Parts: sequence; structure tokens; C-alpha cells
Amino acid sequence: MTRAAIYVRVSTARQAERDLSIPDQIAQCRTWCQRQGVEVVQIFSEPGASALDEDRPVFQEMIHTAKRTDKPFDLVVVHSLSRFSRDSLHSELYIRELRKAGVELVSITQDVGQDPTGEMFRKLLHIFDEHQSRETAKHVHRAMLENARQGFWNGSRPPYGYGVEIAERRGSKDKKVLVVNDAEARVVRMIFDMAAGVEGRPMGVKAIATWLNERGILRRGRRFSTGGVHAILTASTYHGQHYFNRTDSRNDRPRPPSEWIPLAVPAIIEEKTFNAAQALLQSRAPKRVAPRLVNTPTLLAGVARCGNCGAALIQNTGKGGQYRYYCCSRRLKEGPFGCKGLRMPMDKLDGIVIGEVTKRILHPDHLKELLENYLHTAIEREDRNRDRLRQMRLDHKEAEAGIARLLELVEKGLMDAEDASMRERLVNLRFRRDELAEQISDLTRRLAMAEPVITPAKIEKLALLLRDKLHHGQPDLRQAYARLLLSEVCVNDREIRISGSKAVLARSAAAGVAKTTPAVLSFVREWCTRQDSNLWPPPSGSRGTTRRKARRSHVPQSTSSHRCRLTGGNFARHCKGSVQLTGHRLPPDSIVPRLC
Repeated sequence: MTRAAIYVRVSTARQAERDLSIPDQIAQCRTWCQRQGVEVVQIFSEPGASALDEDRPVFQEMIHTAKRTDKPFDLVVVHSLSRFSRDSLHSELYIRELRKAGVELVSITQDVGQDPTGEMFRKLLHIFDEHQSRETAKHVHRAMLENARQGFWNGSRPPYGYGVEIAERRGSKDKKVLVVNDAEARVVRMIFDMAAGVEGRPMGVKAIATWLNERGILRRGRRFSTGGVHAILTASTYHGQHYFNRTDSRNDRPRPPSEWIPLAVPAIIEEKTFNAAQALLQSRAPKRVAPRLVNTPTLLAGVARCGNCGAALIQNTGKGGQYRYYCCSRRLKEGPFGCKGLRMPMDKLDGIVIGEVTKRILHPDHLKELLENYLHTAIEREDRNRDRLRQMRLDHKEAEAGIARLLELVEKGLMDAEDASMRERLVNLRFRRDELAEQISDLTRRLAMAEPVITPAKIEKLALLLRDKLHHGQPDLRQAYARLLLSEVCVNDREIRISGSKAVLARSAAAGVAKTTPAVLSFVREWCTRQDSNLWPPPSGSRGTTRRKARRSHVPQSTSSHRCRLTGGNFARHCKGSVQLTGHRLPPDSIVPRLC
């Protein structure tokens, strides 16, 4: 007796929910099989799958079952050829595969036969079905675009953090809009806060997902993944600007921005917060920053450098990991021909750097002396600040113009919207624009105030807080605060040079450390010389070097550094045999950093 498998399908989940079409298809196919004396051995039901898509799971299961060696059925029975497929090419390919397995396709409403004439009619029917499907999709898509232009949500599942509600009713159609889901929105804000490091070191997407999963916080019944967290952090929807029609739903290919439809939605976070998160994600991207610098617990990772060749000092272990050292990366990679090398116990260098920074910078009296220009020369700086304000406003306009130029290139089709370099430039320009806007606001407010923003009380509070965090904080927080204070620690066999930014300290004293997010260092480097109260290069007779610094994304290039007059303009130099510090001779085995 001939055996048959019935395949039924509807295109949308809504059709399947009505539970009318699929049962009717099954009933008609069973009736036909009974009349023809065919035994039904299996039914393949596929709700909500487009016939233009060949990757339908139930359809593929049917093809795989038909090709089995035990040949479970002889016929595949469908209500009409369009239920099998609406793609003429795919239809013929799969019909050929079925025939190779000895299985024939039968349509109970379109019996065209298997002779050459019937084959021709079947192919014509497939072509008409494909054309009809694409025409229907075109008109539906046009209607969805217009619905989005009118500010309505198009019925798909809302993004995490939002729900939908009916705004109005037009005929039999419900017009829906996005509304904030308070419970989910709290999680979204929490994710952005963790990414920005509001309460500590900025966290990456994996660390955020782990933190949420450990506390049982789910994403609509499922655990958070790195992809899900990254999708939240990069979605412009959360600052109030959603875009419809960004990708082709059939193949997930991005559409040009000229075809995007902007849709205003309730904002969960501020745009400034979103842009800051994008900049941090860019700075942590593996293409720009080695993952070992982002994830390592090493205190001076990315900051410590070899004073002989300028290469980074990286962790090296001995005795199976029992001892840890800072070693020149070039020496480890290239051997003694690349650099004569440097190897220093990690705890020793960490202790020296933190101890000297604490003693020479983070003592309230020393910090006050370091920032005395910010405390006692407000009038003298006012003219310079006004010049700076004018320059920052020009830079702000230039950043806005750069953003406009990039968007114009994209709109004209001269640049691909999904181009990685273009997106990176756009993120950097937006972050630069927001950073300048914040600096302009801060400087304008300071110029308008009658009393200085930095006070002795704030300096003392900052010094005590940083001392406590550097000495007693968790490893990741110690590293974040060390990176906040230090731009570079350059080590050779004669001296340790420590450099950082006074502007960061000044901003921290004025606004508080909680508002000064420890940023992640990038690989962007520049050669520069500094000119301030300690002349550089030093006068004749002094040892001079060209120094290279690691630039932080949040520190302006024009900012002077810690090396500017820490203790009355004097500095300590660790030389062979003795250390000279303002006339006091220290034992030869002492290692005192030269604070730069």
C-alpha cells in the first residue's frame, strides 16, 4: 500500500493562532488520501513560516526523513504547490531531491500530472506563486513603512525594557506604541551604569552578563548572554531614537540609512550616557586594545613601560606561577637583540609606585601644593580660560560638523553605514562632542562663580579617598584608580618615572571621583614634549629624554602632568650608588621614583 506524508503550512504565527487553515489543510489532505487508498503515516505541520525561506525546520525535517534509507513514505501530499514552496528555484531543487529518494510531490488541488506538459505547468505555477508572494510582501512592507512614519509600532516583539499598548483603533486595526516597562527599564539602566563604571571599574559585556545571571536576573525568562548585553548597549532605542527598516528581514542584510525610518520612543537613558557607553565599548574592542589589558588584574597593566626600548611591561611568572614579575615584552618576544631587558618583581614595583604616589601626591598638603594654581590663580587664569572656552566651542562646532559630514556621505551613498571605520569615527565624534559640551558647561559655570570650585576640604577628601582605594580596594578597583591617576610608569635600571595628568586630579577634586570614570587605555600613542614650570627638555647638564605617553581618551592633549613641580619643583632621581633628593643622600639600596 502506498504511504504518504502530509505537509501543511501557514505563513504567519497569527494565522496559526486562529487554528483554521492548518486543520482544514490536514482534513482535505486526509480525505484525498482515503479516496486514493493511500495510507497517511506522518504529518508535518509548520505554523508561521514563509514559503520563500528554505530554512524552515519542519520542512527540512521532512526532506531529511524522505531521504532515509528505510523510505518511510512514497508521497508528500500538500494542499497546493504554494504550501510546499513559493520560490521556483528552491521548489525544483527539492522536488529533484525527493525524486532521487523515490518520493513524489502531489498537490490535491493542482493535479498537473507528471508528463512533460504537466512538468511545464507545475513550473509555471511555481513562478506565479513566487511573483504573487513577492508582490504581497512589497505591499505589506510599504504599509509597515507608512505605519512607522506615523509613529506607530509595527507589531513585532518590543525591545527589552519596553512594552506595547494600543494608542488608537482605526477600523479593525489596533495602532500600537512603545511604552517603558519599569521593571525591565531598571535592568537596562543598571547595565549602562555597570558599563560606564558608575560605582567602580567599567565592566565588559561578559562581566555584566555574568553579574546579572549570578543574581538570577533574567531576560524575559532566559539568562543574559554577551550578545544580548551588547545588543542593549548598542541600541539607540534606549535614548529615545528607534529605527525601523534597518535590515532586510529575509536575509538580515543591513539596509542603507536612507531607507531607515526614525521612530521616536520614550527614552530610558540620556543620549550622553549612551554615547559614553559606545566610546567605552570602542576603547575595549579587541581590535584596539589587547584583551589582556582590559581583563588583567595586574595593577600597572597598560601603564608600565620599559625605559630602555619603550615597550610595554607585561606579566611573567616563575616557579609555576608562584612568583610574578614585570618583564619587557620586546625582550620576551625578540630576545636580547630586541632589548637588553628588564625584570622586576611585580609586588615590589607596585609597592614603590603606589607608595610614592601616595606620599608625594596624595598627601593633602602635597596635593594642595600641586593644585595651587587651581586654588590661588583664578584671576590670572580667567583670560586663559576664556580663550580655552572659545577654542572648546570651536572644537565642539567642528565635532558637530564632522558628524553632519559623515551622515551626509552616508545619505548620498558615498559611504556604507555599516562600515566599521565609519561607525568608529562617528562614535568617537559623538563622544568628543558630548565631552566638549560637558567641559564647556563646567568651565562656563566656574567662570561665573565668585569662589573657586576646588576647596581645601575637597582636596583633603579626594586625597583620603584615593589613598584608601589604592591601598585597600579590590584589585580591579585599585587598577582602575591607578589608571585614573597615572599616564605612564617608565622603568629602567636607574630610575622610575611616573607621569599623570593634573587636570584629572583637578576635575576629581572639583566634581568628585564618582563622576570621573576610570577610562580604559587605548593603543593610540603620540610623541610629545611638555613645557611648564619645570622646563622640558631640562637645562644643559641635566639628563634629558624624549618620553612617550599613553593617552587617555578623557584627558585633553593640552593638559599638563603630575611631573610639574611636585615638591617645590624638585624631583628625585634614582641613580647608581645613591639617590639625590634636595640635598639629602639616601642609601644606595633605596629605589625612589622620579615623579614626572
